[in-house]
Amino acid sequence: MNMSTQYGSPTILPNAFMKTLLALITASITASIAYSAEIIFSDRRDDDSFKRISEHFGGKENPGRYAIVRTDPNQRDGYYVALKLDAAERPKETASIRIQYVRPASQDVETQSIPVETISKRRVLVGLTDGIWASSEAIPTAWKIDFLNSEGKTLVSSQSFLWSSQPNEP
Repeated sequence: MNMSTQYGSPTILPNAFMKTLLALITASITASIAYSAEIIFSDRRDDDSFKRISEHFGGKENPGRYAIVRTDPNQRDGYYVALKLDAAERPKETASIRIQYVRPASQDVETQSIPVETISKRRVLVGLTDGIWASSEAIPTAWKIDFLNSEGKTLVSSQSFLWSSQPNEP
């Protein structure tokens, strides 16, 4: 039984009020949680791996079941991470994608942000396709990808195993 004290005597709080209060608390907590996207794969891909029959006839890239986001939209060769999103992760609210990574033979974290159109698919292919990523077989040592809303708040995040590992303390 829910009870509160008003003017020294106990009163029972209405059940509807308690349900509403609980719903508001739950909504505020879940609205502030950043979800983790499921990693389908991460690997290098070249231009030819994206070509489909329809592109040969129409000349336009057919992304299939993926929303494709690239650091250089005019370059297909590069390192890609395929992620699976759930509806709860609110991909349609994504305004930009922030990619943080560590290049091979480096310990410096580099960051790139990519503005995006509305993401309407549950699978997203995020590609590092500029500079070294397009012209070599380079693979980042570690990476983290954040889907951000228009206010810069993280909606969804995913990271490589090495990104999540803590460095050993001496």
